[in-house]
Amino acid sequence: MKYTILVCWLLALLFISGCSSKRHLDGLSQEAEAAYVSGDHAEALLAYERLISALQERGQDVDGMFYLRAGLLAFEAGATGKTIEYLELARHQSVADAPAYVALAKAYREIDNLSREITMLEHYVQKYPDGDTFKEVQQRLFKTLVKSLNFQQAYKLWPELKDDFPGNEVLMTNYLLVLRAMDQDSAATELAGDILDINRSNEEALEWLAKRHFRHAEEKYQKEMQAYEQNRTHRQYAQLLKAMDIINTDLHIALDYFKRLYAKNPTGEYASYLANIYERFQDEENARYYRRRAR
Repeated sequence: MKYTILVCWLLALLFISGCSSKRHLDGLSQEAEAAYVSGDHAEALLAYERLISALQERGQDVDGMFYLRAGLLAFEAGATGKTIEYLELARHQSVADAPAYVALAKAYREIDNLSREITMLEHYVQKYPDGDTFKEVQQRLFKTLVKSLNFQQAYKLWPELKDDFPGNEVLMTNYLLVLRAMDQDSAATELAGDILDINRSNEEALEWLAKRHFRHAEEKYQKEMQAYEQNRTHRQYAQLLKAMDIINTDLHIALDYFKRLYAKNPTGEYASYLANIYERFQDEENARYYRRRAR
């Protein structure tokens, strides 16, 4: 009889405790929701965190929407670590939405985790082609692909961007890097010219054109000199002289680009190119000047 009474008391206590616990959780949930609706997002984040902690301490499942709300509020508050923690949990429960993927991408960018940022951007592009920030996300994805040297993927993505962001110097410069990496010289040269029409001091475009003209001059010079050495005739010499006009034109163009590059960024590499060009023009004074600066 005493044993039966004891069991009844224990069951009653468990029932009361369970009811009390449920009321407490319901209260936390209502508190979080009320703060969120009222626009008190700082208090709402604290309330959602208390709710999540309480559920976890009791070993109960946490509604994915709680993680989603907490993560977005944490992102708004600039709490990068919490943003990632909560939104990844929301994502694993398949409740992450478009703003969640944008927030995750930005959070991973904040901690310089490029591969995870790319993953979040790719998820957004795949899941939300009609999203409000789709084009901006797609643009950022392109830049991250170039930065991570995924040139083939960036090359495939470019046609979807070029008509939406015409004249965008940053995007065009990134695409120039893609074309250079994929050995598409003619397309890269045309694009570099377009970039300089926007900004005549763009270093990537200047460097591509400077080195291309210098390389063409060098290759043609070596080819024509070799042909003349093998066949020292008047006709071959006349051909060499004719070729020198083309070679010198390329060198003058390269000289202009390298002077602009050196003025912008006086590196030893640019100085070395300038010294070589002035030597070709038999301008020893300038050649000596840049040789000293190339060391």
